[in-house]
Amino acid sequence: MLVHLTRRGRRDLGGCLVWVCLAACLPAGLTLVLAGIAGCGADSAVVRLPAKPGHVRFAEATTPRPSPRDLVIAAYEGYWRATDEALASQDPARARTIMAGYVPRHVLSVLVRGLKALWRQGEVGYGTPVFHIMSVKITGSGTAAVHDCLDLSHAGFENQQTGQIVGVFGQSHDFMITTLARQRGRWLVTGAMPVVQTCAY
Repeated sequence: MLVHLTRRGRRDLGGCLVWVCLAACLPAGLTLVLAGIAGCGADSAVVRLPAKPGHVRFAEATTPRPSPRDLVIAAYEGYWRATDEALASQDPARARTIMAGYVPRHVLSVLVRGLKALWRQGEVGYGTPVFHIMSVKITGSGTAAVHDCLDLSHAGFENQQTGQIVGVFGQSHDFMITTLARQRGRWLVTGAMPVVQTCAY
């Protein structure tokens, strides 16, 4: 079991790791009533409200279904957030529960072992990566790849006691290709590969 993580090991683990607006419009009849009241005269005309229709049907608001691309991006970004939450939990069982919806089952044990090594060293995470997704490729009926120019320069590990930074996830322009697979109705992160190539945003 790995007890001490090198800077490269920490980076690899890091990579592993609505209001509804209602527009209320006054009916035309009510507008006329308010105009009559505003006159305040004794001889103001009485305005009748229009008869209420017997059967009124309101159009149901429909939420557009997210596209496959939207679902892949949500899973990819959710994976990073879940990794941060799992690291902050400092509890193996809790971390496993958090990550279960983002990585395949066989990856969980490896991931939790890496987290436990960090916890033994008194390390916690700080910051978050900034996404600059360049493209999403649906590579098959159940596989996808996210090409991201990640800013990892403000995220990494620090000593919980001293606050000293002991490792960073990467640089400000890290080209990362992350693969996902659809399993049991969810998109799960299956791998991440850094690309030795410049990227821009």
